[in-house]
Amino acid sequence: MMNINLDKTIRAMAVALDLAQISSVKNATIVEDISNVNFSKHNYLNHSKRTTYIALKLGEHFNLSEITMQKLYITALLHDIGAANSLKESHISNTFVIEHCKKGSEIIKDFPVYSNISPLILFHHENFDGSGAMGLKGDEIPFVSQLIRLSDLVELLYSEKSPSHVQKNSIIEWVKSNSNSIFSQELVDGFLYIAEVDIFWFDIENISFMDFILDNISPKLGISLDLFQFEKIAYILASIIDNKSAFTAKHSRGIADLAYMVSKHVGYSDEKCLQMKIAGLLHDIGKLAIPNSILDKNGSLTEDEFSIIKSHVYFTKVILDRIEDIRDISDWASNHHEKLNGNGYPRKLDAPKLSEECRIMCVCDIYQALTEDRPYRSGLNSHRALAILDGMIDDGLICNDALNKLKATLVENSFI
Repeated sequence: MMNINLDKTIRAMAVALDLAQISSVKNATIVEDISNVNFSKHNYLNHSKRTTYIALKLGEHFNLSEITMQKLYITALLHDIGAANSLKESHISNTFVIEHCKKGSEIIKDFPVYSNISPLILFHHENFDGSGAMGLKGDEIPFVSQLIRLSDLVELLYSEKSPSHVQKNSIIEWVKSNSNSIFSQELVDGFLYIAEVDIFWFDIENISFMDFILDNISPKLGISLDLFQFEKIAYILASIIDNKSAFTAKHSRGIADLAYMVSKHVGYSDEKCLQMKIAGLLHDIGKLAIPNSILDKNGSLTEDEFSIIKSHVYFTKVILDRIEDIRDISDWASNHHEKLNGNGYPRKLDAPKLSEECRIMCVCDIYQALTEDRPYRSGLNSHRALAILDGMIDDGLICNDALNKLKATLVENSFI
């Protein structure tokens, strides 16, 4: 059975969440300020990574235990997991804050390890003086949550558009000005201590393209996931993906089930069948990077919009390739829009470069998309959907053998 590195899995999830926030912020319609600072134009691309670095530096300063540092690390990387599909408002709107904290707390309960970080995510937007969204005050707020609160806001204050030395003093003054209100005096003093060191700001400035900066201070988790544990994470991500758009509800789960059934029919090993299911769950993870204004458009896409839509499979591969232990899953998931004649996307792979697994994933994706309801049309019945797929065979787009395997599976399971 496969062993999958937990650390790299969490890092990949953090990248996906940052991409989701970038795409969601583009749709933000409500902008509120906190202490006269506007966060609406922040670039979230490195938000999780930079927030985690700041939190870990604070954790080091306060001499947190190894297990607490591990919880801090994971919570900081995944603190916005509840925001990935609901950021329709500013990052600090109270309505949004309560919703995404509760949602994140619920999601993380299904995490196969470290599920006890759920309260840490639930309260990561609380203010020390009790003025936060849920009204917790002082020591009622878990200390890890307090660390992430400060780290999150400092990261939001930081701008990648200017050198760190230009803005560090204003950030420091802002943190000091919120002592005993948003932050405790103890926490402010801790931040002032780590912010005095030049390397802190150099790291903040360069962490976006130097992964070793975070690697060097990250606690060693030393945990590998088995395929069943990784499947639970895939289901968490699939729910985030499918909930992002009204057009894709249950889409990932539907393809996962189809791919699994076809794999069983073909006679793949149990492990490979599970890998195919996971590839189905994760095949559209790159859609987290696509703005909802495009995903939810009820009508034809412009050429520019279609170009943006096509990038979702690129982002699927970028995210999944960070987990080096799942290269096959990454390929099967990210090649589902390639075509046998080389006219697919994003890599324009042709027939000799497309494995049987990729071909099966492709026909499952098309069939699922055709048969599920969308806001602008009802799903097609199986016979009509398969007729369209037959036409794609004639055009040299998809694999006849893969389609026949899908048809046989549908008959075998009494779907047609």
